[in-house]
Amino acid sequence: MIIVLCLLLFPASAQEVALNQLAPPPIDRSQDETQQSLKSALRQLEETYGVRFNYAAKLVTDKYVTPKRVTTQSLDHSLNDLLTPLGLKYEMLSKELIFITKDQNNKLKKLDRQKVNDKQEDTRAKPSGSLSQVSPRPNRFVISAYLEKTITGQVTDVSDNTSLPGVNVLVKGTTIGTVTDIDGNYSLSVPDDVETLLFSSIGYETKEVNIGNQNVVNVALTLSVQELSEVVVIGFGEREKKDLTGSISTVQAEDIEKIALPSPQFALQGKATGVRVVNTSGNPNEAPQIFVRGIGTWNGDAQPLYVIDGQIIEPPRAGNEDVIGGAGLNTPPNLFNLINSNDIESISVLKDASAAAVYGSRAANGVVLITTKKGKTGAPTVEVNTRTGFQSIPTFDMLNTEQFVQLSREMYQNSTNPDVNIEEDLYGRNEPNDAIRLTNFNPQFDPESPYYISDRTTYDWQDELTTKNALDQAYDVKVSGANDRLDYYVSAGLFDQKGVIYNNDIRRYTGAINLNVNVTDWLKTGINFKYTSQSSNLNSTVLQDMADVSPWQPLRDPNNQYGYAPVIDPYRFGDTWQAIKIYGQGSNNNYLALTDINTSVFDINRSLGQFYAQVEPFEGLTLRGSLNLDYTQQDRFGLNVFTKANIFRTTGIDPRLESPSAPNSLADMEHRINNIFNFQSDFTATYKRIFDNKHNVNLTAAVQDQRHRRETVNLSTENLTNLTDDPRLNGYGSDLANNNSFYSWNQRFWFGMVGRLSYNYDSRYYLDVSYRRDASNGFDDDYRWGNFYSASGAWRISSEPFFNVPFVDDLKLRGGWGQAGNDQAAVGAYAFLSRVNGGASSYRWGSGNGNPIGNLSLGATVADFPNPALSWEVATTTYAGFDALLLNNKLNVTFEWYDRITSGILQSVNLPYSVGTNNPLFNIGELRNRGIDLLVGYNDRVGEFSYGISGNISFLHNEVTKLYLGQPLSTEFGRVEEGRSIGHLWGYQLGGIFQSQQEIDQFFSEYEDANVGNTDFVEPGDMYFQDVQGNPTEEEPFYSKTPDGVINSFDQTEIGNTIPGYTYGLNLNVGWKGLDLTVSFYGEGDVEKYNDVRRRFEGMSGAGTNYFASTLNRWTPQNTNTDMPRAVIGDPAGNNRFSTRWVESAAFFRLNNWQLGYTLPASVLDALNNTVKSLRIYVGGQNNLYLYSWSGIDPVNDEFPLPRAINAGLNIRF
Repeated sequence: MIIVLCLLLFPASAQEVALNQLAPPPIDRSQDETQQSLKSALRQLEETYGVRFNYAAKLVTDKYVTPKRVTTQSLDHSLNDLLTPLGLKYEMLSKELIFITKDQNNKLKKLDRQKVNDKQEDTRAKPSGSLSQVSPRPNRFVISAYLEKTITGQVTDVSDNTSLPGVNVLVKGTTIGTVTDIDGNYSLSVPDDVETLLFSSIGYETKEVNIGNQNVVNVALTLSVQELSEVVVIGFGEREKKDLTGSISTVQAEDIEKIALPSPQFALQGKATGVRVVNTSGNPNEAPQIFVRGIGTWNGDAQPLYVIDGQIIEPPRAGNEDVIGGAGLNTPPNLFNLINSNDIESISVLKDASAAAVYGSRAANGVVLITTKKGKTGAPTVEVNTRTGFQSIPTFDMLNTEQFVQLSREMYQNSTNPDVNIEEDLYGRNEPNDAIRLTNFNPQFDPESPYYISDRTTYDWQDELTTKNALDQAYDVKVSGANDRLDYYVSAGLFDQKGVIYNNDIRRYTGAINLNVNVTDWLKTGINFKYTSQSSNLNSTVLQDMADVSPWQPLRDPNNQYGYAPVIDPYRFGDTWQAIKIYGQGSNNNYLALTDINTSVFDINRSLGQFYAQVEPFEGLTLRGSLNLDYTQQDRFGLNVFTKANIFRTTGIDPRLESPSAPNSLADMEHRINNIFNFQSDFTATYKRIFDNKHNVNLTAAVQDQRHRRETVNLSTENLTNLTDDPRLNGYGSDLANNNSFYSWNQRFWFGMVGRLSYNYDSRYYLDVSYRRDASNGFDDDYRWGNFYSASGAWRISSEPFFNVPFVDDLKLRGGWGQAGNDQAAVGAYAFLSRVNGGASSYRWGSGNGNPIGNLSLGATVADFPNPALSWEVATTTYAGFDALLLNNKLNVTFEWYDRITSGILQSVNLPYSVGTNNPLFNIGELRNRGIDLLVGYNDRVGEFSYGISGNISFLHNEVTKLYLGQPLSTEFGRVEEGRSIGHLWGYQLGGIFQSQQEIDQFFSEYEDANVGNTDFVEPGDMYFQDVQGNPTEEEPFYSKTPDGVINSFDQTEIGNTIPGYTYGLNLNVGWKGLDLTVSFYGEGDVEKYNDVRRRFEGMSGAGTNYFASTLNRWTPQNTNTDMPRAVIGDPAGNNRFSTRWVESAAFFRLNNWQLGYTLPASVLDALNNTVKSLRIYVGGQNNLYLYSWSGIDPVNDEFPLPRAINAGLNIRF
């Protein structure tokens, strides 16, 4: 209600403020109420007729008229009545602009104001333009300007002296202004007491010029140095980029708005150095991962901390209780999806500990600061954005039915194992039971079988289950404005995307209100509220599932009995249900049927609210307190209509047995709800002061309290006897025995205190020092508090008197050191305590009832061995770098070197099995990330043509430096070993392919291969592998680095690295008149991945799946010049073992996004009566160019590749 009231009152208050600021000083009126000042009379005419008068102030000073002279008959009569008796005349320059000057032809003697009367009406001056048609337009405010002299001149570019058209020339503090013409010339009439003109143009620095008594003022403008003037959000404040000492990358609103993607984090990709955004998949429901300068831990979450408008966000994280996963949602929901990208003002990434230390115990992996928009000074602005596009994804090239049958036969024919027989093992000819034969064998491949299918149609399941040109739409509207009393920003948005994979849709509604009010000169308050409602369909089917379906298996029932093609025929051979596969061993689920029959949806409703009050008791000191609430409801609903769906599952069971206690049930249903509350309160004190115009001091102190609580309710039933059209309207069964419920909760607390001192002398010498003390209830009382320090400094050497390098405009050296923590490791809220498992059948009470070891009884067990000394993982970062501006600020260079060591990484310590608990965790491990970030950009303007190009590259070296007893680990990131990257791949080195029996005999005479059970089964076309290491020794306890003639698991070695050695970006911006073009590229290099999709579809060792068309190049006696082995059932030579065969370069170079726009010129918009302030149309795309050597369809994710998109949009401002 308060918000609505403020918005309703705003227009009136804005007009009042504007009038107070711009209207002439009040006139000392005469006591004679029959008289009215000329100024007042003219103002009354402005309000009545909607015109504007321009005149010199001295022309109207001390001049009065009788009120009746201000008539309402017509404007020209009123002006003649007022001006002619006073020796003045008017000239109409446009419908709304009228000049008042002296009438040289009617020089009157000075008149006493009492003598000005109606008798003088006959001496009216003739106007140069008729005003008789100007009708009254009440209730419109216009403010007069008082003109006396004319200023002329030319505006040029300081670098090359070219003229600049379209430059705004404005009298400072007024609305009097003009623009330069095509030659850069201007002419402006101004009051005689004007001292300063403002010259401004997009892409150039605004310049103030003191005109004095000059009538000709020529000005040269300098290209805008955005690198210096840009305001960057830092922890607990903001700062101009020129004054930064830490490592911070920032992306502004204009970059975010031009990516035309549902998630703005992709704006960081290729633009923020040292920041790697990993597209986990093309699924719009899943969150990409952001890694800041490498991976900071192998134990738990290596993601950065997210802060939105000062509010710490606890995002859903994989593996914890805030995520409802499964059914197509393999990673946490996308945090950025919960904010309309057009509401974001900037995204800043704090990359080093000296910048991130103010966030203490949760900033070891960096901090992402998101700042949303607020109203800007000026009249209310309404902005409407629309975007429509289409997306599609590539698919795998698979074998057709005939090729598949031929490959399957070949696999069996190539086997020399006497126990393998094509007729028996592939066709199942010796199996008399047809039900078993159809389920466990492939009679479809047998030319003598009635089920033979080699000549059948090939069905493309990928084509059927992917959406070509999936529609993508986004709409939003914003209203914003500000004056000296308040600013406001209100927005609403809709995003609707059809899944490129069938029934994987997402729809999202967003709303935001940001209102800030200056209650008094010393008190400010405001609210910031965001709401998101998102609904998603979750189809768990991925691309390789579709590719895996036998090519002869149809999607739809040829007989149209079910609509979809069943995959089992349960009553084919009797009245008893049997899961008889209709299409043989290679049958697969009918994913289309299961998706349509069953329901799986995931809804998120999230509210972010912030209220603050800010007090400035005296100059320089600001006290601010804020209350923040983040409330999220995750709602997961699933309905399995097994009575309809089970015939479309290869393992479908009799529906009557799905719920034996409810034999009449038609379906089962599960409804799970997470309610997540995140409360945060902050109090901040900031003192800013400049002493002696050179000593800049900024002191910040803050206290922060955060409480996080999660509640989960899980309801399910197996007794649904009546189904409604709307799945969510199904009620729970009346039989309570088949209804289940579950409730759980979890909570975390954090409390922190932070202090920071920032000092700079004359913008030349800088020092930043910070300290944060944090507490977390995740640790024992004695280890709950942690201290995190940082210090950084900078030296603007280019400001020194001795520095005289002509082409260097600005050069700043900087460096720092700092610490930050991580308490998001894979431990529970109270990992320092022992958990007790109740209800376990773990107690034996002696023998009895014929059981020699006793019966098991229910009891409680100790699950964990406690470690009260658990504490944070701590990242310590040292860095150095420089920022440079060269060649008249056209060339900018930023270089940074960093070295981050993460210590105290949690690692389990092995205990004897006799202890009977899980192994305890200790802060033992250590990891090092070091690298270089380089950014180079060039911006220039030639006349109306402007352009900018920038490139960046980041090099990274990741190394594990300490493990418990040096013993290697296996983690979610892969193998972890001292001296190697945590992302390295471990496997065998491929030697080659045997081409003859002689080669086979010679190899096995020299080596023993533990992966080959019987060398007699190895034939030409099989692969051999290298002996590169040996069995462990006393000196080398894990493996020997000396080959020993035996090829076994100890010969597995590093065969790739999943962490890129370097990432890079290239960005181009071009503008000419109303046209603009933005292009952004991103790439990764020196990186490998294990291609498990190719291993699945090129393994050629079993007939139960389809294969890539690339298997047509397999080894045969007629095709020996290939790197693909022969096809053989059972893989007797171990061809498919984890080896370099499956490891490929995952390097790529991708056109992330491009956009070509056109903004209509002002001359066109003038025809719309100034209703439309700007109108821009654009076309663009994402991932339209993708270069890589990867053998699949996407080196990032083959299962759900990134969509290729084309879109178009419209932006209108009123």
